[in-house]
Amino acid sequence: MCSKVRAVFLDAGYTLLFPRVEVLIRDLTDLGFAASAEDFEEAERAGKRKLDELLWPRIRNGQIPRTSSRFYWQPYFEFLMDRLGVSVEARPALIEKLGGTFRDIRTWSRVLPETLPVLERLRAAGYFLAAISNSNGTVESELRRAGFSEYLRFVIDSAIVGVEKPDPEIFRIALRQANVAPEEALYVGDIYAVDVGGAQLAGLRGVLFDHVGAYPDAACARITSLSELSTLVEQRCV
Repeated sequence: MCSKVRAVFLDAGYTLLFPRVEVLIRDLTDLGFAASAEDFEEAERAGKRKLDELLWPRIRNGQIPRTSSRFYWQPYFEFLMDRLGVSVEARPALIEKLGGTFRDIRTWSRVLPETLPVLERLRAAGYFLAAISNSNGTVESELRRAGFSEYLRFVIDSAIVGVEKPDPEIFRIALRQANVAPEEALYVGDIYAVDVGGAQLAGLRGVLFDHVGAYPDAACARITSLSELSTLVEQRCV
């Protein structure tokens, strides 16, 4: 028998907020490299798969890293450079340029059209909604600018609380603030090891938002659009 879901926690990047890929493409074009949105999606898939390959064994052995971003971004950029045919000599400057754009929270301002209607439906149904993000201390302000304030009861930013996913403590902080038990909460995120793995370590049910198809065989609840989330939550068992 499944416990009733009372709270739905969501990741920010690649779940609620997406990067403005056109800005990244412009950066590359200005430097003489032709790129497309598909190049960035392929790099995202490659980065996530490599992260899982490196991180899952550590999680299973109880060796939870204090930070997980390097497990994703290094293979992401390596794959992107290979795909674009960037020379070894040109890579450091180009990666630094793109990395700076990715680190700018204003880049993460694209909201998919189905997102706010889904949150409105969940809020109207009485679910407690909040965000948990590995970020740099500014994600709450960007979520506010993007129109999420009326839906999210709070935002937990790893840079502010001092612990990152997949460490279960960041999820426990959210549980305490929401005053719900682990079995009464779901966590929705886009990286299998970091988001689903971390949530499971804290006793939450994890839902994988696999919008680019990086994890077709994931052993967990999986959605490819947030429009599927409200139905999944209403079923109560994940």
